[in-house]
Amino acid sequence: MKFKFLVNTAAQIKKLLGIDLIPVNAEGNATAFTDEQLSKIKGVLGDDFAESVVKGFNKELKDMSMSDHTLKAMKDEMDALLAQENMTAEELDALANGKGDDGNALTATMLALLDQNKQYKEKIDKLMMEPEGDTPAAIVKNAHKNMAHSATHLFASGHTYDAIENRPWNARVVKGGIKATDFNNNPTSIPLLQGDVEHFVRQNPDVIDSLFNDTDALPAEWDYITNVQDRISSAVVIAAEVVQGRSKGWAPKNDFHFDTETGQVYRKKIDITFDGYELQELENTWIGAIKKMDGSHPWKMSFVGFLLFELTKQQRADDRIAQINGIFSVNPITDKPGRAVNSQNGLRYLWYFYRDVKKKYKPYVLGQLTEANIVDKVEELIVSMPEEQRKDQGLEIQISDKWMKAYNRKAADGLVRTFITDQGQSLYAENYPVDRPNFKFQVLKDQTMTDFIGITYSKNVRVLEYKPEEKIKFTFTFDKRNMNIFADYRLGIQFKFVGTKTKAGDPKQFEKQMLWSNEAPVFSTEVSVPVFDNKTGVLSITYPTMTIDADWVTDITDVDTDSNFVPGQIIRITGNSSLPGLKNLKDNAVFDLAGNADYPLNTGGTITLFVNEDKTFKEITRTTTAPVAAPTDVKFTTTSIDASTGSIFRWDGTASTTALAGIINGVEGQTIKIYGKTAGVAFTLADIAGVVDVASNATLDASTEFVQLTKVDGIWRETNRSIA
Repeated sequence: MKFKFLVNTAAQIKKLLGIDLIPVNAEGNATAFTDEQLSKIKGVLGDDFAESVVKGFNKELKDMSMSDHTLKAMKDEMDALLAQENMTAEELDALANGKGDDGNALTATMLALLDQNKQYKEKIDKLMMEPEGDTPAAIVKNAHKNMAHSATHLFASGHTYDAIENRPWNARVVKGGIKATDFNNNPTSIPLLQGDVEHFVRQNPDVIDSLFNDTDALPAEWDYITNVQDRISSAVVIAAEVVQGRSKGWAPKNDFHFDTETGQVYRKKIDITFDGYELQELENTWIGAIKKMDGSHPWKMSFVGFLLFELTKQQRADDRIAQINGIFSVNPITDKPGRAVNSQNGLRYLWYFYRDVKKKYKPYVLGQLTEANIVDKVEELIVSMPEEQRKDQGLEIQISDKWMKAYNRKAADGLVRTFITDQGQSLYAENYPVDRPNFKFQVLKDQTMTDFIGITYSKNVRVLEYKPEEKIKFTFTFDKRNMNIFADYRLGIQFKFVGTKTKAGDPKQFEKQMLWSNEAPVFSTEVSVPVFDNKTGVLSITYPTMTIDADWVTDITDVDTDSNFVPGQIIRITGNSSLPGLKNLKDNAVFDLAGNADYPLNTGGTITLFVNEDKTFKEITRTTTAPVAAPTDVKFTTTSIDASTGSIFRWDGTASTTALAGIINGVEGQTIKIYGKTAGVAFTLADIAGVVDVASNATLDASTEFVQLTKVDGIWRETNRSIA
């Protein structure tokens, strides 16, 4: 069976399996891989990608089979008509040669059917003879060699946005040698681009999916809903026991618990300004890219398609990261750009919020993760779940890439090893824990610097949007010499159900949860969110580690007790040395500060506070300067220096005189400095053949004295010195 649309994929699979043909079932409408072959494919491609490949093969086979069935049905119908007329062999031959009896009413029909059959056969034969590859409608091959333009349109497409008239960027491609468009002095260009973008999106309704699926996206297993204008609630009803033994009289036994989880979409915006020079650079990049677009979608060949792709490329990455790592903190009244990661609350924040603030589920105390225990710890976390739930289908383990790799290495020990030829090592190749095929490892590439592991149902995670098309509905305006591009849209994520907070006397059945995790911090200690001055002096806490915004102008005297913090938490507030003046965190009944001393917010230091049971704060520590990087100077006591360990080397020996005997490692062009220690403990340098070349012998007997060496042509040569 020859594949036309998946020819390259088929070739790779055949090579992987060592077979000449893709196995097909008797009906010719689906693949017939053996279990061993499927296992081998999954071992290399992974379960999800392997499944996609097989589905692709099956779809193409089904389409080809339907075409064959259509042709057969036409032939059967024609044979039936011929049989109905009881035509002889001579009559059939005459009919085939166009000599049938004019009086025969069926002659014209037969001739038409025969002609149609001939056309079908010629078309099928032609298709079968074509080289295997993607269809021209889907893929542009050798674009720079085969581009054909009409007198009026780029690529002879006929689309408005590809018109040559009044569009210098398109004219450059067709005519060549024309200078870049002068967007600054061509005021009609911007309105044309605006209209072209709108027409392009209407003409290519699937472009949104293509644009937003071209880069890594969120997991396909997660739920997804649109038309969320602001918030959405998921209601859950949990019932206690209702059945009892039959007895006389009425004895109602029903107890219900109702719970809801609310998700919200966050309003986001894109503001971009291009000056004329930057637009010209984009235009030049597009024209250069056309020559490299073999195998690309046709819509990317048009300037507006290219422009949309470039505008959304970073947007897609920003949104994916925010959906995972986001902590919402926005100053609504500033004209300064904010960070994408602070445009919404993401999935990791929800884990933190429901576990550490709302306490709607109880984490399992798993202890420290190590390379040696990671497999056992994942199993221990699974076993901590209720038995009836850990046997369910559709569960996923959200884990960082670091710990996923550690798991694969450790799980390979003692198992049948799958040799990964491109990595040269043995790895556990399944995407589920050992002996737990109903779980799936959901590696979140943006979940970094954390030992946190969470378990939930894939469909319990829901991505929220208002209108997907908003993300690509850009508006173009022209202001002086700049083109402004902007768009507004809404995006969010939620857990549909988390767990129930029970109170004394509640039935055991009310203790329900759909989130399970270990106790490790969700975020690393390096994560901090900006806080903005609302001019009231009241601090609102979203996350326990925060940094004062540079525009803060008010003393902090109180805290919003309804904001997201709880007794027992550690709160860290880092000041900002860019503040326009001195402002303080005030010592008062809310903030019990050491020595009753206010804390200045105009430093780069940090004050650490403990949250009391009544939601007041007690100071633990404070600093008034920004932390400095730990010194990277390398102290050495031997006669040889390893240049790969640093750039500043300080002698720390005890002998009265020690001479440099050699320098190992280091790269061409690298510079190092060697410092002395103190009088009476000298370190000396002299020429070492083929290794060190100094201007003259040097004796370093003070901590401020040094000789600087740079590796040139394989020899460490003196380039500076400071000796008293």
